[in-house]
Amino acid sequence: MSVEAFVAATRAALGLEKRHLDGSVYFAGRAEARPTLVLIHGANDQAGTWASAVPLLSEYRLIVPDLAGHGESAPHSGPIPIPVIVDQLHAIIENECRNGFSPFLSLAGNSMGAWIALLYTLKHPDRVERLILEAGGGLARPLAVPLTATNRDEAMVILRAVHGPNAVLPDWAVDALIARATNAPMLRLTEPEFLDARLSEVKTPTTLIWGEHDGVIPRSYMEALRDGIAGARLEIIEGAAHIPHAQQPARFVSCLTATS
Repeated sequence: MSVEAFVAATRAALGLEKRHLDGSVYFAGRAEARPTLVLIHGANDQAGTWASAVPLLSEYRLIVPDLAGHGESAPHSGPIPIPVIVDQLHAIIENECRNGFSPFLSLAGNSMGAWIALLYTLKHPDRVERLILEAGGGLARPLAVPLTATNRDEAMVILRAVHGPNAVLPDWAVDALIARATNAPMLRLTEPEFLDARLSEVKTPTTLIWGEHDGVIPRSYMEALRDGIAGARLEIIEGAAHIPHAQQPARFVSCLTATS
């Protein structure tokens, strides 16, 4: 399998309608009388990463975007300012509200997506009823590994940090990571706003999810988020690494849907 075939397969597996809005691409379910949940992927990823979790989230009306500069969403070259990512996400949500989705929603973000979810919540606190931060959250702390590789040894270290120490890694995944050493979307990100000093402003009920084998975000990072956000609780998923929603989808969903 190639990286292109993998991406196509995961996006198809979402089982949601593909939609376009002013250069943004996203996937959405039908506007039915269910709570709205927005699933926000991480850096260098795309909407299809949520394919394993989506079938387990039938109680929600889902919005699953390709973030600005990722997947099929513009801009396809040049800088990707973090505020633009937040604003394009808001435009998607507003568009779906006009299509019948509730204006009150839950946000679940993985890695950089957790950072975007926090930024969105701080900018639109009246819109977000629940926040789920998975393996990230916009703190000014170094990652445990770099996320770009120039050779196979470096690529293997990164991929095992993301997928776990015992993950079986196909050659195409290693080759794809090396190929993106100079043009990955994360290298184009600009205008970051780190949130260490703003965590106390978050009043939204918050669940933190972390995989016990996460080699990218250390546990201390998630504990700092937990301690900084009033009432936040931390759920640790055994056997998962940096993307628990894909590695342990049933356990991820149970953490997401738990209310206490």
